[in-house]
Amino acid sequence: MFSIKGLVHGKSQSISYSHENGVGKLTGDPIIVLLVEDALQSVELTGPVGQYIERDINDPLAVLCVINECFHSITEHEGELPTAEAMPDGAR
Repeated sequence: MFSIKGLVHGKSQSISYSHENGVGKLTGDPIIVLLVEDALQSVELTGPVGQYIERDINDPLAVLCVINECFHSITEHEGELPTAEAMPDGAR
């Protein structure tokens, strides 16, 4: 579905996420995969500002948000990145 490359402690890392039949799967460099898998276990909510969601390996948007938390900086991405729902009119 999508791949992300970036830096973790100055080291280039890449991770890919696939989602088939409702099941999410991570592959990539061991350090970033371990960081993301660990971060997915947290009970804290994640997500774009104003649209918090539970951390769930089977939710592509949640996984993208957790991946973003784990990289110090993202240098590139490929594939179909999930997007948040638009804020309804009148929402603040």
